Amino acid sequence: MDLNKTSEAPAQTPAAPTAPAPTQAPGFGPAPVVPAGHAAPVAPVPMASYAVYVQTVPKELRVGAGARFVAYLLNLLLMVVTLGIGWLIWAMITWSSDSANPGQKLMGLSVVKKDTGVRLTWGELFVRNFLLAGVVLGFLSAITLTIAAWVNLFKIFGSEKQNLVDSMAGSVVVRRTV
Repeated sequence: MDLNKTSEAPAQTPAAPTAPAPTQAPGFGPAPVVPAGHAAPVAPVPMASYAVYVQTVPKELRVGAGARFVAYLLNLLLMVVTLGIGWLIWAMITWSSDSANPGQKLMGLSVVKKDTGVRLTWGELFVRNFLLAGVVLGFLSAITLTIAAWVNLFKIFGSEKQNLVDSMAGSVVVRRTV
């Protein structure tokens, strides 16, 4: 008998735990079998393809510097007359109903998305007017010693008829048709 040789039984691997039996939800077919310790596979959801047509707002419908300046002066006058509080309340209302501030509403103007021509929502106007125009442009103007404010002012005379805030927000100001 050879002492160097040991008789070993063939090693058996422990049985892998099996996943529970697949269940079937009504109308959805059998549930996928996922091996233990693995994440469920992600399968792309088949979707119908839709053609997306993007139509930018024509430059002829966009409002230039003159009408915007008059709307700005109206806003200043309304702020002084209402001590700022009335203007702020009116602005919150006109942002949601007309997509414009009070001066723009009186002038018959509206702020729309440049790519689609759809009016901006209240949240988009808040981001455009308060965050971008107030916070970001104010911060940039302070750092650049008002150079950003001058760029914002003179950019409106370009072919796109957008100021710096409109460019950042992807919006344009147009005459309201409805």
